[in-house]
Amino acid sequence: MSEIDSLKEFYVQENMQLLEQLEEILLVGQSGDGKLGSEAIEEIFRVMHTIKGSSAMMGYDSLTKLTHSVEDVFDEIRNGLELSLSKWEEVVDIALATVDFLKEEVLNVQDGLLPEASIDELHERVLNLLHDDENVNENNEDDKLLEIKLPNDCEKIKNIQKSGERYLCIKVIFESGCGMEGIRALGVLTMIDGLCSIMQTKPEDLNVECDDEIIQDGFIMYAKTMKEQSELEKCIEEIMLLKSYEIIDVTDEEQLESIFGIVTSVDEKEDENDIQDIIDTIDENIKNEIEKDEIQKINEALKKEIHNEPDKKGSNQQANQPHAHNKNNYLTVNIDKVDTLMNLVGEIVTTESMVEKQSQLENFDSDNFEKQARRLHQLTNELQDVVMSIRMVPISSTFTKMQRVVRDMSKKTGKIVDLVLIGEQTEVDKNILENISDPLMHMIRNSMDHGIEMPDVRRASSKPEKATVTLEAKNTGGDVVIIIKDDGKGLDKEVIVKKAIEKGITTKTIEEISDKEAYNFILAPGFSTNTAVTEYSGRGVGMDVVHTNIRKLRGSISIDSEKGKGTMIVLRIPLTLAIVDGMKVQIGNEIYIIPSLNIKEVFRQGVYDIVENPNGEEHSIIRGNCYEIRRLSNILGINNVKSDDGIMILVESEMGNACIIVDGIIGQQQVVIKPIPTLLTQFEKVQNCMSGCSILEDGSISLIFDVNSIINK
Repeated sequence: MSEIDSLKEFYVQENMQLLEQLEEILLVGQSGDGKLGSEAIEEIFRVMHTIKGSSAMMGYDSLTKLTHSVEDVFDEIRNGLELSLSKWEEVVDIALATVDFLKEEVLNVQDGLLPEASIDELHERVLNLLHDDENVNENNEDDKLLEIKLPNDCEKIKNIQKSGERYLCIKVIFESGCGMEGIRALGVLTMIDGLCSIMQTKPEDLNVECDDEIIQDGFIMYAKTMKEQSELEKCIEEIMLLKSYEIIDVTDEEQLESIFGIVTSVDEKEDENDIQDIIDTIDENIKNEIEKDEIQKINEALKKEIHNEPDKKGSNQQANQPHAHNKNNYLTVNIDKVDTLMNLVGEIVTTESMVEKQSQLENFDSDNFEKQARRLHQLTNELQDVVMSIRMVPISSTFTKMQRVVRDMSKKTGKIVDLVLIGEQTEVDKNILENISDPLMHMIRNSMDHGIEMPDVRRASSKPEKATVTLEAKNTGGDVVIIIKDDGKGLDKEVIVKKAIEKGITTKTIEEISDKEAYNFILAPGFSTNTAVTEYSGRGVGMDVVHTNIRKLRGSISIDSEKGKGTMIVLRIPLTLAIVDGMKVQIGNEIYIIPSLNIKEVFRQGVYDIVENPNGEEHSIIRGNCYEIRRLSNILGINNVKSDDGIMILVESEMGNACIIVDGIIGQQQVVIKPIPTLLTQFEKVQNCMSGCSILEDGSISLIFDVNSIINK
C-alpha cells in the first residue's frame, strides 16, 4: 500500500469515528430544556476542528470550508451567545445534516473518489444560522460599505473596521532539510486558523509542488485577527522543526488594498451622485463577473459533452445510487485487554514447553504431566475468552442511531416520542453489531408508525401526549437480549388473523390460534395491516427483513402485545457468531450438532408417547401440550429409526416448538462454526436444513442443524 493510500485509509477511519461520536453528542448531549451543555459544545467544537485539520491536510477544500463554518458557529455559542429554543433546534438540525453530508463525502474518499459534492446550500444554512433576516440585511449593508471605495482616510478606515482588528504578515521558516515543506505549511495553516483569518499565502497553492519555494523564501501568510499577538506567537512556537518566524503589522497602502480590500487614499467626494456612480460601477463589475462565471461553466459543459469526458466521480456510479462500501475493518481495543492477551500468550508458551519436556523425560511423571496439561487447557480457555472480548464493542453506537430515527420521524409525523435507552454499554461481537442495526431500525420505525398514536388520540385515551419507546440490552448467559417496547395501541389479534387468512398464511380459525402464534404472523413475507403505503410502511417488507436478518445471526424473536397498552419485541442473539454451545447427536453413523440455545428439554427412550393422526403425522403430548414430531433420520433420508426408538428433544425458536428424534446423544461442547464446504452445498437437504459446520476433535466434519428450518418442515 502506498503512502497516499495509507493516509486516505487513516483519514476515512479517523473521521468516520469522529462523525459517529459527533452524532452521538448531538443526540444525547441535549439537556431537558433542549439546549446542549457546555461540555457537549466544547466537544463538538473540538471534533469539528479535528475534521477540518485533517481535511485541510488532505487538500479537501470544500470539507475544510464547511467544517470551519460549523466550527465558527459553536465557537460563538461557547463564547456566550444566547439562543432561543427554536434556534437550538435549528442548530442541532443543521449540525446533523452536516454530519450526514460529511459521512457521504468521507465514504467517497474510501471509494477512491474526491469529495466533490456541492456544499453551497448547506454552507449557506450554516452561515445564516445565527442571524435572523434583519441581521443578515444589516451585515449585507456593512459588507457593501467595506466593498465600496468611499472617500476616507486612515482614521475613517479605523471606524469602518471592527474594533481591535489587526492586519498581519506572518513569515515562517522551517529547519534546513526537514522535508515536505508544503505539507508542513498546510499544518501551520491548520494550527493558527482558529486565531486568525488567512487572506493570502505565498506560495498561493500548497497542493502543488512548492517545497523549493518555501525553502528559499519561507512560508508567508497575510492574516487579519482580533487576538493578542502573544497568542499567535505561542501557537507558532509549537510548530515542529521551526527555525524562525516573524510577525509584522501591515501598514503599506497597496498591500492593505490588494490583500485585505481596505482603501486608504481616495479623493473625497461629497456629491451623492458620485457615490451612486461608484455603486453602479461595482454592481456592473459584479454582474460581469457572474456572467463570466456562467459562461465558463457552459464552456466546460460543452467541452465535456464534445469530448465525452467521464464524470470525475466515475461513470459507473450514478448520482443517487447508494454506496457499496467496504465494512470498517478497524476496531478500537482497550489496552488492558491487549496486555492481558500478551501475558496469556507468554504463560501458554511457558506451559507448553513444560508439557513437552515432561513427555520426553525418562522418568515420566503422569500426575505432573496431567497437571501441566490441565493448566495448558485453562490458559487456552482464558485466551479464547480474551480474544472474544477484544471483538466485543458496546451497543451504544447502534442505540444512538435509533435516537436519530425517533427524532426525524417525530418531526415528520407530528408524534411526540421519548426514546429511553437502557443497558447501552452492553457489549456484543462487532460483526453482530453491524448486522442488527437494520433490524432495530425497522422495529423502531414500526413502533413509531404503527404503534404510537397521535397526541390527540393519546389524550382521548387518557394517555400522556408524549409516548415512550424503550430500547434495552442485557446479557443472559451466552446471549444478548434486546427488548423494544412501546406504550402505544398494541397489536390487534383479530385484524392480524383476518389478514393472515386473506393472504393464505394460515387456514386455522381465530379460536384455534394463540396470541403468540397470531403475533408471529407479522413476521411473514409480504404481511402488512396498513391499508395504504406510506413513507415508512405498508409494503410488508419491514418485519420480514427483521426476521431474515435475525435468523442469519442464529437468533430468535418473540412478540408480545396487549391491545391499547403497547407492544414488546424481544430479540435473543448469541454474543458471538464464531463459537456456539452445541449438543452432539448421532443419526445413523454420523454426528450432527444442535445449538443448545434451541434445546428446551430432552426425553430418554421409553418415557414419551407418540400418537399418529389420520394423516400419518406424529405428535407427542407433553404436560398437556401437543407437539409435532420431526424425525431427523427421515428428513436426511436415513430411514433406519423405529417408531418407538430414539431420544426425543424438545426444541424451540420464534417459529414455534417441535420434538425431534435422534438415535443418541453424545454430549455437549463448544464448537467453532465454519462455513459449509462448497462440495456439500450442492445437496438440497444440506442447504435447507444446515446453518454451518464444525470440525470435531478427530478431524471429521459435523453439520450444524438450523432449528428454524426443521420446525418449518
